[in-house]
Amino acid sequence: MAKRTGQVEDAKDKTDAGGEGTTFEMDLKRLEEIVRALEAGDLPLEKALALYEEGRGLSKRCERRLDQADARIEALQEKDGRVEKTKFETG
Repeated sequence: MAKRTGQVEDAKDKTDAGGEGTTFEMDLKRLEEIVRALEAGDLPLEKALALYEEGRGLSKRCERRLDQADARIEALQEKDGRVEKTKFETG
C-alpha cells in the first residue's frame, strides 16, 4: 500500500462495533496499515494516538478470532477412525 501520510482515515471512521462485517484478513490488513503509518513517525500526535487506539482494538479482535479458530480446531476429535466435530462454547 502507498504511504498514507496525511491521508490516514480517522480511527472513528474505520472502527465498528465488534468487527461486524469485517473478516480476520480485513482487520489484519488494516492493522498492518496502521503499524506502517505509526512507524513512519510523521503523524500529528492526536492522529497517532487515534490510530494507536484503533490498532489496539483491531489487535484484540484478531486475537479473539484466532482463539475462536483454535477452539474449533481443538473441538475436532478423532473418534472411531474418523474426525468428528464436537460442540464447544465461544466467548
